Amino acid sequence: MATKKNHTAELAKLAADVPGLIDTLEGEIAEVVAGMAALKKAGLIYATEHWRKGSDGQPKYFYLLYPQKNGEPRRRDYVGCDSERIEEARAGIVRAEQYDRLAAQHSALECRVRRIAEALREARRYLAGN
Repeated sequence: MATKKNHTAELAKLAADVPGLIDTLEGEIAEVVAGMAALKKAGLIYATEHWRKGSDGQPKYFYLLYPQKNGEPRRRDYVGCDSERIEEARAGIVRAEQYDRLAAQHSALECRVRRIAEALREARRYLAGN
């Protein structure tokens, strides 16, 4: 009986670690999802900044240039020269970049979940002798 226990002790130890690891992974996913929601709520701007020059040749008027969609002309939003509005627009652009990074991280975590689930199904099949 002691020999049998020694053979399966490592399995039992590995299995005991799994729930905690799953909880940690779930926490990571929840953190990323919460970060994405906060960024989205604050406002995302998927555009690039563009400056029009004034009569003196210096950048004066701030615009947001959005990507072209379906062959239509690019959308161009006038922001102006108010420093507060410019900073708000720039912050929205930064939030969009952060959101995209978190979305990629979320996708990678979801991929890990699928791979882990597959590995656990395979392990269960082996344990059941199938």
